[in-house]
Amino acid sequence: MNKLIEYIKNIYATPSAEVIALRELEEAKRKLLEAQSGREYADSMCKYHDARIKRLTNYIKGME
Repeated sequence: MNKLIEYIKNIYATPSAEVIALRELEEAKRKLLEAQSGREYADSMCKYHDARIKRLTNYIKGME
């Protein structure tokens, strides 16, 4: 029964500054990974559209 009471107290206890800092650090790492994934996607899309423009430009020049 004492373990249950301690568990409930721990759930509602104010976390220490260190625990809050660790949580924020982990969140920052997750956000960085998300941003890096977005950047990789955007870079890939830019390369795709650049290649597409070149291909279509060459195609049109070949028709002249």
